[in-house]
Amino acid sequence: MARLTPKQGRILLIGGVALTGAALATRTVSAPHRAPVATLPTVPAPAPGESNPAPAPSTPTRAQLIDRCMAAIYKEVPARRLSPNATRALATALVTVCGEESYPLDLAFAHAYAESALDVNALNRSSGAAGPLQVTAVAAQQVGVAWPLTTAAAKVRGGVRYMKWLRSAYPECAGSVRTSLRHYGMGRGNWLKFSRGELSCSTTVSVARAELGCPGNRPYTSTIIAIAQRHPELRTTSWWGS
Repeated sequence: MARLTPKQGRILLIGGVALTGAALATRTVSAPHRAPVATLPTVPAPAPGESNPAPAPSTPTRAQLIDRCMAAIYKEVPARRLSPNATRALATALVTVCGEESYPLDLAFAHAYAESALDVNALNRSSGAAGPLQVTAVAAQQVGVAWPLTTAAAKVRGGVRYMKWLRSAYPECAGSVRTSLRHYGMGRGNWLKFSRGELSCSTTVSVARAELGCPGNRPYTSTIIAIAQRHPELRTTSWWGS
């Protein structure tokens, strides 16, 4: 599969800063040391002679996950202006697409928080990026999602599939969620410059500025990981790498 140029591969552009900044302006989230691994809690073995051990934890149903996702949206963005129908549409799309794509729901949820403040109808008019994961036309077409993105599911699927494509396209992404997220936000070319220490706070790449800790910029990957950790009720599929 052809790789994108730095210009094409950049999904989160300057216009997205307002969305990210709005979402994170009232929060300070500390960076965790490592990405979480989404697993269900294990049940201890019964003591000798115990006849009624605790039941194994049950896998939540799709309806339960949608309800949990809606509750998480309202918890993170209590002042949102979207209708209940739009909120349910986002929750349904996240649960459905992540299930179909075998993708971590908690990661997709947290990523959408950082990209769009969990707004299913988010649109960056300067870049054309659309949806809760701020997908561009080039990125959607790269992963086989028809443009324009006309449904909530398509908007989520474009971002989820692009993250999966990054993981398969680049060795650095295959072993690291954090590196995958940085590629998603910066594009391959800018990530290479970032990894070589060639970018500074003078760059206009918003995610690079965020990852460099430049004044006025909230962390990007650390925030996504921390938000996901805050919602263990959304853990469905194990993360990859570190």
